[in-house]
Amino acid sequence: MRALNPLDSADARLLEAVARGEFSVNGFRNRDIRAILHGEDPADAGVTRRRSASISRKFRLLREHALIKKIGGTNRYHLTNRGRCIICTLLAAKTA
Repeated sequence: MRALNPLDSADARLLEAVARGEFSVNGFRNRDIRAILHGEDPADAGVTRRRSASISRKFRLLREHALIKKIGGTNRYHLTNRGRCIICTLLAAKTA
């Protein structure tokens, strides 16, 4: 498991995406985060599949750090209470 680097732009964008308020009630899916980070899906299915796999690996990293948890029986994830505190702290420190 690698460390998260909130000063790295890719990790910071991921943390900002999962901490968005619109996901606090129903959670977020791979498709939701992929649209935020990469924009619209291209016509090429291979590129979409690679982007989806990349987001899945990032979700695994966040799960290993206990920042998110999977909602059973769905394809959605939620921020944990610990994750919400840590992500808010990291993003505040980054902007300070």
